[in-house]
Amino acid sequence: MSSPMVRRETVRDVEALCRLDLDSRELRRRIVDRLARLIAADSYCFSTIDPMTLLTADQVSAGLVPEAAPAAAHNEYLVDDVLKFAALARGEVSAGTLGAATGGDPESSHRYRTVLPMIDAQHELRAGFVVDGRCWGVIALFRGGERMDFTPVDVGVLRRLSAPVGAALRRAAHRIPDDDAAGPSEAGVLLLDQDLRLFSQNEAAQLWQDELDPSEAELPSAVLEVAARVRGAELPAYGRVRGRSGRWLSVQASPLSGGPHPAAVAVTVHPAPAADVAEILLLAYGLTPRERDVLARVVAGLPSRTIAVELHITAATVQDHLKNIFAKTGVRSRSELVATILGL
Repeated sequence: MSSPMVRRETVRDVEALCRLDLDSRELRRRIVDRLARLIAADSYCFSTIDPMTLLTADQVSAGLVPEAAPAAAHNEYLVDDVLKFAALARGEVSAGTLGAATGGDPESSHRYRTVLPMIDAQHELRAGFVVDGRCWGVIALFRGGERMDFTPVDVGVLRRLSAPVGAALRRAAHRIPDDDAAGPSEAGVLLLDQDLRLFSQNEAAQLWQDELDPSEAELPSAVLEVAARVRGAELPAYGRVRGRSGRWLSVQASPLSGGPHPAAVAVTVHPAPAADVAEILLLAYGLTPRERDVLARVVAGLPSRTIAVELHITAATVQDHLKNIFAKTGVRSRSELVATILGL
């Protein structure tokens, strides 16, 4: 059992990491490295999340096997189970263990019976990183049977870190992408069978997959998740995902009918439209609802007086909101602001 001093030091160190100007993947790697001194794990998966569609993607992981990915996606969206990432993302519970969530009967969990054996795990701790009502990341930590289960103290540490880590992941979402990154000129199209296995793809699909996930997994997690979602039909079967270069990509799934593969799914990957990226950035900069209202009208080209009339506020109040928006986005003029939001 760790001492209160060690726990306080861990929380303090992770909060310090969250204040650094790190890209999302480096931030997540450093957080896991620091947490490991207090909460030991044999494997983990730390993903960013689209705060609008709750698509989990862009994984930083260790100790997992590629074969487990389709089974994990199937569990997440197609069967009933406890501690789903969507529940964590909605703030229903910010962290918890599989053992506690099942009332001490982990065998009752479909994930325990089907997914955890594939990674030689028997204990799981999950957490969502939520700030201002929006989730920007989720983590799952695993232990083998030779270890004790995660403790309520471990859960408490991750709950304490939910907002600071969520704010850091949100801030990392608006880092400037690599201008030198090149991508294919056409959308990537992947065809998956009922078991979420790839059976066909176009040439561009492989290039987009490398941008999404350079690991040895057959398919990136974002592709598997939207494919599973379109069959579960409980969450949007699309999402915005940030690639390795920092570009925002759109991943979308559609069911297919006919042909030799029943329940097949088509997944498309292409650069996210400017409007989709702008929607994410509005949240990533931590703007208030009223500031987002003002910004949307600035992007539309409306003058301050018109914005004031539409929002039933004074022109002076519009200017006050603009000053706050400039400070949060790091710009000094309307033209810079529009260019930043639209990626011009």
